[in-house]
Amino acid sequence: MIVSNFVVNVGWGLCWPYLNFRLYDIGAVYFQLSLMDSLAAITYLASRLWGALSDYYGRRKPFMLVGFAGSVVPVAFMALYNRSVWALLALYLVASFSWGIAFPSLVAALTSDPERERATTIFALVGSLGWALGASLMGPAEGALGPPGLFALCSLMLAFFPLMLAFYKEEGLPKKEEALRSYIRGSLSFRFRAKKGFGLLLAGVFLSWFGLQWSGPPMRMKIYDVLGRSKTQVGVLMGVSSVMSAVALALGRKAIEKLGGLRTLLASVASYAVIIPVFGLVWSPLVLVVLWLTPIWPFFNLGYMLSPAELSSEETRAEAVGCCEVVKNVGVLLGLFGGLVADAIGREEALLLSALPLGLALLPIAASYRSSRATEEP
Repeated sequence: MIVSNFVVNVGWGLCWPYLNFRLYDIGAVYFQLSLMDSLAAITYLASRLWGALSDYYGRRKPFMLVGFAGSVVPVAFMALYNRSVWALLALYLVASFSWGIAFPSLVAALTSDPERERATTIFALVGSLGWALGASLMGPAEGALGPPGLFALCSLMLAFFPLMLAFYKEEGLPKKEEALRSYIRGSLSFRFRAKKGFGLLLAGVFLSWFGLQWSGPPMRMKIYDVLGRSKTQVGVLMGVSSVMSAVALALGRKAIEKLGGLRTLLASVASYAVIIPVFGLVWSPLVLVVLWLTPIWPFFNLGYMLSPAELSSEETRAEAVGCCEVVKNVGVLLGLFGGLVADAIGREEALLLSALPLGLALLPIAASYRSSRATEEP
């Protein structure tokens, strides 16, 4: 699974940044750039259901195989429709729907390891290195293959993941004795099969992803413009950023194990609440590059992955992960208003306003941590 994660992240590291800049080059406005991830977020709203089904049957592998295999085809079709903003957005939507089927089961499998902090950190570290390689190849790949060839190459890399997973042996969990209809009905309710403080975590997840999606497209296009719209330079910058993220994860592994998911998530959101508004204020290429290279994302992502594991049992973990995916993607979906604001009042002003949801996210995450600690204490 580790090798597969490296290869698939090379593919996404090449595809996802290039797709952003390709859309910008062919005339997409900030609303459309925000819509790219926000439309994809709609497909992830079913993540709790997919996670609950995985828990019910006690199987992870079938959901991962179907989801990851299904994401390959729409990326291949991007090669044919690479000049249409709306076609590219629609194809990314289909790829995201497939990925959403697999993701809760993938995280549940990872975090069910007895040493989940170590296993998840290694998985994320390898993914960062793969993503770095893919992003660094963006400029040269476009020059050598053109947009059609680049997207075709990405689809081949993404196909490696389900091919390797076909040989992955899993130890299934016992199937739930409850009737499927009753179990699924429970997965669609507002009652969570998780520990105290989980609802507060969901509020923090929503606000933090809302703030990140609000600011994401304006940040990416600002650095792209400042570097002269050079995909080679931006790709290398993203690659270096990903390598630095991997190094930061390796150096910070012990600290993550000590802090746990909730406190890691809290610290990374606090860092974003400061750095993103500053990104909107400055114009120095050197300062912007330094801010871009600050390795916050890997700790945020790791904290996000680990937090539901701290507030759930192994038997209901995929559903807990799915719940987080649902509220995360509601936040991402509503984050498209950041694109509207950037189009209406300016890119930099939109970046400044992102401090509000990010700052507010700190309150429920901190409260969730205090609630979980109170539950653990005798």
